[in-house]
Amino acid sequence: MKCFCEPAGLSRQGRYTISHAKNLLIALVFVTLVSISGFAAALNVTSYSMPNGGTGAYVYQDTTYSNCPASDCTTTGAMLSGGNGRLTNGVIPTTDWNIGSNSAGWIGWVTGEPNGSNPTATFNFAGSSTINSVSIWYDNSLGLGGVTEPSSVSIDGTSYAFTPNSVEGPQNFTVSGLDLTGSSATLQFFQGTEEWIMIGQVTFNGTAGGASSATPEPTTIFLMGAGLLAASLALRGRRSVS
Repeated sequence: MKCFCEPAGLSRQGRYTISHAKNLLIALVFVTLVSISGFAAALNVTSYSMPNGGTGAYVYQDTTYSNCPASDCTTTGAMLSGGNGRLTNGVIPTTDWNIGSNSAGWIGWVTGEPNGSNPTATFNFAGSSTINSVSIWYDNSLGLGGVTEPSSVSIDGTSYAFTPNSVEGPQNFTVSGLDLTGSSATLQFFQGTEEWIMIGQVTFNGTAGGASSATPEPTTIFLMGAGLLAASLALRGRRSVS
């Protein structure tokens, strides 16, 4: 193993400079590792509450929801709470709502059914968390069966518009740069040009437990790298001093 040794005959000032540079390098490595440990990651949803979906050609209810007193999981518009279901099971639908009797697992709400207009869902986390982004998987069959993308979603009171497009099939809409802190997040989905909306999955990215979630900006990462490089060059330069 190669050893970093001080050259023979080095002055007191030279030894101090090398020691200082070594300490600087160690500190910069520590700061970098701490910053990396604060990078955002997927947040675990402990439970969510919402009005149950409805029925049409098929059943678009959250029949796999884990907390179903009475027949709430099979009742259109029934208020579900205290559990998890299709919206957070990690399964992203890959086919339209009308394939295989809704085996894809879409939750659908339609104007005119109980609690079917602009439904609201509240997602809960284990303790205070910082949310950086929210991703929503939805279906857009270009109006077939009255299904298009939502017109917008409100996240903790702030509205974000979906971009209308001519792409048919399951799609993703992600809202980034949120920096929301709390133990829950409330999303309200608004119907688009048609009466149905189909939501298949909702995921959150951030930092759990209330820790700092700020992912280092590119400039910060550059400065960290520059500092490490400068310290390394300083060490190399001082090693040649005699």
